[in-house]
Amino acid sequence: MLKFPLPYGLGSRMRGIFEELRHRNVIRVAIAYIIAGWLIAQVADLAADAFSAPAWFMQMLIVLLLLGLPVALLLAWIYELTPDGVKKASELPEDAPKDPRSGRQLNRLTIIALVIAVAWLGWDKARGPGMVNEVTDTNKSIAVLPFDDFSPDGDHAWFADGLTEEILNSLARISDLNVASRTSSFNFRGSTEDIPAIAAQLDVAHILEGSVRRAGDQLRITAQLIRASDDKHLWSENFDGSIDNSIAIQEEIATQIANALQTAMDPEELARMISAGTTSVDAWEAYLQGLAIRGEALQRIDSSMLFDAARSFDEAVAIDPAFVDAHSMLAAIWYSQLDLTTTSYSVAGPPYAERRARHDAAVAAVAKHARTELDKLDAEYRLAAIDVRITEQVRLAERAATLEADDPRHWARLLEVYQLTEQPGKAREAGLKAWALLAEQDLPAANIVFFMRRVDLQEAVRMVDEMLAREDIPPPLYYQGQRALLEAGQIERAAGLVDKYIMRAADEEGILMVQVRQACAEGRVADADALYELVPQDSPTRWLFLQTLGRTDEAREFLRQYDTPEYLFILAGFLDYRTFDPRDYPLLWKTLQAQGIERPPVRMQTFMCQRDA
Repeated sequence: MLKFPLPYGLGSRMRGIFEELRHRNVIRVAIAYIIAGWLIAQVADLAADAFSAPAWFMQMLIVLLLLGLPVALLLAWIYELTPDGVKKASELPEDAPKDPRSGRQLNRLTIIALVIAVAWLGWDKARGPGMVNEVTDTNKSIAVLPFDDFSPDGDHAWFADGLTEEILNSLARISDLNVASRTSSFNFRGSTEDIPAIAAQLDVAHILEGSVRRAGDQLRITAQLIRASDDKHLWSENFDGSIDNSIAIQEEIATQIANALQTAMDPEELARMISAGTTSVDAWEAYLQGLAIRGEALQRIDSSMLFDAARSFDEAVAIDPAFVDAHSMLAAIWYSQLDLTTTSYSVAGPPYAERRARHDAAVAAVAKHARTELDKLDAEYRLAAIDVRITEQVRLAERAATLEADDPRHWARLLEVYQLTEQPGKAREAGLKAWALLAEQDLPAANIVFFMRRVDLQEAVRMVDEMLAREDIPPPLYYQGQRALLEAGQIERAAGLVDKYIMRAADEEGILMVQVRQACAEGRVADADALYELVPQDSPTRWLFLQTLGRTDEAREFLRQYDTPEYLFILAGFLDYRTFDPRDYPLLWKTLQAQGIERPPVRMQTFMCQRDA
């Protein structure tokens, strides 16, 4: 082995310097400072979470600690502790006696700090990665509360909301985990109620809450899992990094929560759960912003906001054309803008032809970039619905329910298409299945109540009673609940839902509709007619008003404009109403007969306005 001897005298000089460093306690000070600095950083990290310190706090502390090290070493070199106190080393004679107390004191401090550090590491290792306790509760149900925005300027609430919804959606994909809906969870934004009280209202055993702090490109996400029965933290973790790591952080949070709840996941299910669907941070951020806007729109029934959400999803797919989840959201939004019978429909916005083109393009993109068979089935189902291929919708919905039997959306679709094809037994079964799978009441629940009325009115009323026992339910449930109660003859109870809907909803035509229905049910025909005068003349939803008002001839003539190949989907949307007679519209009736679909006689609603012949 080759050896490289030091120049003559260099070795002895280096030994002399080292000895002087040791003699002046510089080495002891360095060791003590490093250990103490590490402990200070750990304590500060916990304090930062407790007091919601900004993201730069820890960065600044680390910088100060690093800058302090050379200062401490320099002071240890310059000054010495002597029997006469602290003095400059340069002022002491070379043969001055050294005070051994300083070295012994530093040794004691270093040992104490080292013991504390070892104890801290042992405790941190024992609790695991963020685990404070193990989950022993067999009730695997959870609600994800909206994450707080602790950014310095408070301007990233959209990011916090979108992240919350994405985590919620990831957890909802786990087959043996019951997840409260977004609508119900977000009703507790800023709530001062304690965790057990919130969990009781949401009927869940666990609560996930957290916060987001974003400053520039730096990101800190704090999440904690709480068991409601004893208000104990089961898991908590801080996730720090740049915004470029935000996708990985979201995936890590969902995975750790699933592991903490000890859910049974196969590798395929895990991969599907944690997948963000894109590797582009910019696309993912635009997607999160769209999710936040869309969620708020559905919460308030503010259909105009859906166009803002669509713009965010457009931005996401412009960045990543293969981002199938963003395409799917676009397909859902534009689908709602083709159906005059849904509360999501907006009179404002582009003309019908453009809406149809936007919908078809989004569906084609979903089919092209589909990651799973379910993605393809969803695209095919939407196209079948647009083309009024109802029997094909049945086949596709049945296939989806077979592949993912624990997803209530598939059973809700089966409820709709089974009642359209006059299969009441199957429709009732599908509706009950969808209702049982819903972790909480949400917009799909309102749809279930609507369709269940046609096959089992008493069951629909039971669902309404169940939802009314809860607090803070979304407006669509008041809307459909009033309709079901009126049909069941419970007029006074229905009246109690009118004011609740008016206070919660931003949908002006929906507000007029519940008032018109109630006035007709109570025999106040003149009041109902006066309310109808407030409906915009260009409103495409006028059929619903005219039919409720008992002006059936006017309603029939109003819809004739849609009995064309271009608008047939619009007309088919009214098949969900027993008061609608497709025989009055030749093209629609021919389309139904070609599929072997028959319709029972028209049945007038009991709450319609009664007019003299």
